[in-house]
Amino acid sequence: MSLSWLDRLTLFIHPQRLVLERQAWRGARSRQSTDVASHAAGEADWQPVLAAAEVLLKTTGEGAALRIIVADHLVRYAVLPWSEMLTGKAARLDMARALLRNTLGERAAALDIALDRPAFGKSGVAAGIDRQLLVGLRAAAKARRLRLSSVQPRLIAELAVQRTQLNDGWLACVDSGWMTLAGIRDGEIASLRNHRARTAEPAILAGELGGLLAAESATVNGKKVLISTSAGAAPKLAGGWETTLVTPVAGGAHA
Repeated sequence: MSLSWLDRLTLFIHPQRLVLERQAWRGARSRQSTDVASHAAGEADWQPVLAAAEVLLKTTGEGAALRIIVADHLVRYAVLPWSEMLTGKAARLDMARALLRNTLGERAAALDIALDRPAFGKSGVAAGIDRQLLVGLRAAAKARRLRLSSVQPRLIAELAVQRTQLNDGWLACVDSGWMTLAGIRDGEIASLRNHRARTAEPAILAGELGGLLAAESATVNGKKVLISTSAGAAPKLAGGWETTLVTPVAGGAHA
């Protein structure tokens, strides 16, 4: 009898490359990856990602537990300011939809929006992922009889790991041509940027990060910056910023 149902899988979804990590119930961790084809004209950017994920998941044994982490390229975020009028889930979801619609226009209607757990007096985070991508990933997992435990945006997964050492400061997730910057004040989200970087060249990325930190510095008291990236050393930023390199949640799987 196969014991693959005891395996734990983590699938990292990225527009350029997918990585599947497998922790067998007995034995060492293993990893396999596949490149993602460029999306064709008229095709959504998530469609080739889903096609690659379906192929990769077919290599797994049936019944394993699966966790999926989605790169921030494929996620849209909004910070939900605290309000006594927005304590219920329905009210917070309406606010999240309005904020994303204000930023994205009609494209926001295609998103499936998840909310963090509300905390009294603290701002929260909403994350939107294309609904059809999520439906396809769930269907691919079901086809292999995998037990899908969670689908998490990268930033949310990173915050869960790093928040214990970042009560006041910044978390920067630097990826291939993409940057997400979260400001944490008194343990809560105070500022959030998620956007395409001008270039993937490290020196220019460091300059762009420094510019964002300077522009947002008033929102957070601390000058500690955790930089989650799989390449290079922590950049030195002018202005007294204390930078520390941390290992990405996907074990350096970013493209």
